[in-house]
Amino acid sequence: MANTIKFSVHRNPLKDAEGRDTYQVRQETFYTMHTEDLLAHLRNYNRTKAETVQAAISILQEEIVEQLTDNKRLRLEGLGTFFLKLGFRKQTDEEGNEQRPHYTDPADITGDDICIESIGFTPDREFVEMAQQHGVYFENMTGRGIVGHSALYTRQQIEERLRDYFQSHSQLTRRAMQHQFGLTQYMTRRWLNELTEGSHPFLHQQNIGRTTVYTLATD
Repeated sequence: MANTIKFSVHRNPLKDAEGRDTYQVRQETFYTMHTEDLLAHLRNYNRTKAETVQAAISILQEEIVEQLTDNKRLRLEGLGTFFLKLGFRKQTDEEGNEQRPHYTDPADITGDDICIESIGFTPDREFVEMAQQHGVYFENMTGRGIVGHSALYTRQQIEERLRDYFQSHSQLTRRAMQHQFGLTQYMTRRWLNELTEGSHPFLHQQNIGRTTVYTLATD
């Protein structure tokens, strides 16, 4: 049975050379499947022992970190290549706010200024083709000709709105933020990622069952 992939259409921020709007599409997902969900799925369909998969995940985590921090990329044939993404370590201004440094002279950059920002992954073509050949249909969630869009906020505005929200709510979900703040799913995830990162995040996150919930970090 073919799966139906939900998508939405969004306007690109920059116009083309003739000044016309251009568009992109994004998948609209309903929730994030966690390890426990995957293991339960494997148990239900008897594809392999869930305990074996869990052990393999733990070993892969350790090996990926070990090889990447040894100045290598790691390719798992049939899946793809893992690599480190480096960036500048955030600095704290006089008011205690974190900010990314801005360098104008490369001689000012030392190893103390660098951090690991993320781990990148580039899928093998074979892996992508497996998804393409899986047998799927595509359905526009917003309707033909309708463009998804997000309300625009500054960091200060989004924090103020969240403080107001938590005056009457004990916790926040991604779906609630998306609808309450008039954001697309993409922009909601971007804001939540930004607000939970760093040594002094604005929000804390935790998983309750299959749902990720957020609370004010100052609580």
